[in-house]
Amino acid sequence: MNWRQEFEMRERSGEEEENRRKLEELRRRIDETDDEIAEMLSRRIRLALSIRNVKKALNIPISDEDREREVIEKWMARGKIIASVFNANKYCKIEDVCTEMFAQIGAEIVKYTLRIEERMDCVERERRGRERD
Repeated sequence: MNWRQEFEMRERSGEEEENRRKLEELRRRIDETDDEIAEMLSRRIRLALSIRNVKKALNIPISDEDREREVIEKWMARGKIIASVFNANKYCKIEDVCTEMFAQIGAEIVKYTLRIEERMDCVERERRGRERD
């Protein structure tokens, strides 16, 4: 191996090490972002349970298909907005992928929030049943 090849090899290993550090830093930031998303979902669940209590006090149904559809449509719109930021490259359109992804996220949030509310109803019914016994 001549001096030039050795120099290039050392340079590549330095670049590789720098790229590995960047990779770890980016992964750490993704983990932090995931933690923030989890906290926001937790906050959203608490708000939904508060809404559930208000609906029960008003004696109106917990499930509201119009509102659920509205939530999903808002998520789809968010996906379109985010896709527009990334669509600077005219050859790689991602709007449909982002829109679909965000629509699914919205639908899953609605679905699981309703499941949590239903479980809360079950717990309350069981508690009332035990209190009567």
